Amino acid sequence: MTLRGAGHSCDGQTVTAGELLVTYAPDAAAAQVRDLGQGLFEVPAGMSWHRLERYLHHRGRAAPVLPNYLHMSVGGTLSVGGAGVDSARYGMQVDHVERIQLIDGTGSSRWCSRHDHPELFRFALGGLGMVGLIERVVLRTLPHHRYIHVHHARHATLTELAEHTEQIAQRDDVDIYRASLRRGRLASITGWRSSESTRCHAEKCMTLPNLPLAGDIDVAETHAPASDQVQLWTDYVVPAGRFAPMLAAVEALLHREPLNRVHMMLYILILRRPLDATPFAFIPVRTAPVSIGLGVYTSFDKDPAVAAAIRAVFRGLLERCCDLGGRPYLYGANDLDDSLANRLYGAELVRLAQLRSSHRLEHVNAHLPLVRAARVADPGAKRHPQDWEYEGAGNRPI
Repeated sequence: MTLRGAGHSCDGQTVTAGELLVTYAPDAAAAQVRDLGQGLFEVPAGMSWHRLERYLHHRGRAAPVLPNYLHMSVGGTLSVGGAGVDSARYGMQVDHVERIQLIDGTGSSRWCSRHDHPELFRFALGGLGMVGLIERVVLRTLPHHRYIHVHHARHATLTELAEHTEQIAQRDDVDIYRASLRRGRLASITGWRSSESTRCHAEKCMTLPNLPLAGDIDVAETHAPASDQVQLWTDYVVPAGRFAPMLAAVEALLHREPLNRVHMMLYILILRRPLDATPFAFIPVRTAPVSIGLGVYTSFDKDPAVAAAIRAVFRGLLERCCDLGGRPYLYGANDLDDSLANRLYGAELVRLAQLRSSHRLEHVNAHLPLVRAARVADPGAKRHPQDWEYEGAGNRPI
């Protein structure tokens, strides 16, 4: 059985062959939202962020953190962690979840929070559906600010951009931040939210309304690639103060094979988590209060040799990220073998295997690399028939 939200994944995490696919029915979701008072809303996990945000805005509220593409499901993004331009102030989406309703492998449903079934709560959010299906979510919201003052900056070099990003990461008054390398142009935006439409008087500053639903600073147009195109995307997150060497590792590869022959974009976010944030098992931010994320997004003509070379580059970057005390964002294309998974998550893998066994989840999302690594880490865990397909195949699906 494979669990899926909106199906917006980067490396086949929500794709299944010959298995039961469990997904949401987003069209029926809006009528199921409940206002619990005190800024809390109970939301069906299949609802899209776009529809939820419209619902909240009509009530003067907003989600603290939104992804840059709003047609993903609430449950889907919470299953990977969830980050966006707002993360510069508010961390990850999972940091604003009060509780979740989780269905296990027997069909039993239970509410989980920091106080009730806290271990399931910690493993489910950011956990790729490995400990069950998120059915409903109670989210904390904020007052909705109608405007945002956005300052644009251009940067001459990646080194300059890295220094600028580190400087912004040290500030605690910034509401949004995003930087990118697109079509050879290095740029960043820094923003502050407001309920007033006061004009920006500084150079390269503008006031925009009602983000991200109108005039979006970073409209993410996602389309299925053409049949002769391949997209491989991945993200790495390192503690603030260690971003420059991570960006330098990417820069060293930009003019080499195969990155010099593919269309590539870099995307940078700052993640400032609350001081009392829950230590979720598999999200990319460890204990550092402030981290910086670097996305490397490639698109190229379908060619198995190029795809293999890109994956090899990603593997090298992932190891560099680990050396710097970081982690991958599991939404992306990360070839995690058992050894690297154990290096990143250690004892959490053993506990994952035990939770999956005790809640009868051996048949759910069994194709994921972390599930296989968990079975290796806990020799007492039950084996899944799919394991045989991976043996001798370099831990890659055949």
